[in-house]
Amino acid sequence: MVKVMHKMPSIKDIREKLEEFYQSEHAEMTVKELLTSSSNLLLPTMVQARAILVLKSRLDLREIANRIRVPKNSGKQVQVQIVTQPDYDTWTEGSALSAADPTLSSKSVTLGTFGKVTKISDLLANTSAINFVETIGQIHGGCVQQGILDKIVDAMAGASSANTVSVGSKGDGTEADFKFSDVISAIEACQADGWVPDFILTSPDKMWAAFTTDYDVKQFYGALADLLVQGKFPKALGLDWLTDPYFELAINDGSAWDGSDGEKYAIIGQRGVSAIWAAMQRNPVVEVYRVGTELSNYIVTHMDAGASEGPDESICIIQHAA
Repeated sequence: MVKVMHKMPSIKDIREKLEEFYQSEHAEMTVKELLTSSSNLLLPTMVQARAILVLKSRLDLREIANRIRVPKNSGKQVQVQIVTQPDYDTWTEGSALSAADPTLSSKSVTLGTFGKVTKISDLLANTSAINFVETIGQIHGGCVQQGILDKIVDAMAGASSANTVSVGSKGDGTEADFKFSDVISAIEACQADGWVPDFILTSPDKMWAAFTTDYDVKQFYGALADLLVQGKFPKALGLDWLTDPYFELAINDGSAWDGSDGEKYAIIGQRGVSAIWAAMQRNPVVEVYRVGTELSNYIVTHMDAGASEGPDESICIIQHAA
């Protein structure tokens, strides 16, 4: 078994590493030749680099989470302590000081293995190494990114006591869009509980509906122009707008929105607070292993990680009226 795992490099470092490989003699070899040569470590190393590049170029929700590094041999269940913000103290000079322990709550994170497994068939084995790295790296990186998004979205959406803002009409069976006024209500709900929301997570079509519906919001003209002309996502209402096409399926148990009462359209939260991400590795791990009974090789990209919601009151969910 060959396993590769490194510290998270920069995009520049990854591109240089891949370019160096693409210009080397190894790139001209087939996958089969590379796996049976003394340079067999190169294949999983390059697939890992390509997969990490995918993660860096797409929405990586670990960036909004409270990230917990799990030591090896710690088991599959992790308890994360959350400190509640206390009120301030007052005292007078010369008086005895009194101190109270902070109020703690605990969130449990269950770690699981996820990623992608690809059998290196005869067809793939006879593919050039450069094409294999590009194709498998993109596919496996995309699967890991999707898994991260799915776990973090599920965790925040599953908060039992989260704030909610309703859109649409109960029982109408029609998928609803939300407007800036709904987002403002969500922000206010979190702020009333003492939190400072700074991101909204939704699908691209919901974002576009919100932006174009409120086109007449005068102070938004400049930011909207940047979005329409240059494709730059503006920071509107003090929030970073984070979108991913897979969000709809992630938050709706794998189904498309259909106007069901209570279906969820967006999550508003605070970075480093509203989501918890616990992982045994910082990068996806890439392995090549051989199954002797099949005389076959497999390439696996995976992570051992899990997610949980942070304090429920730091989260607000925009959902269909129920």
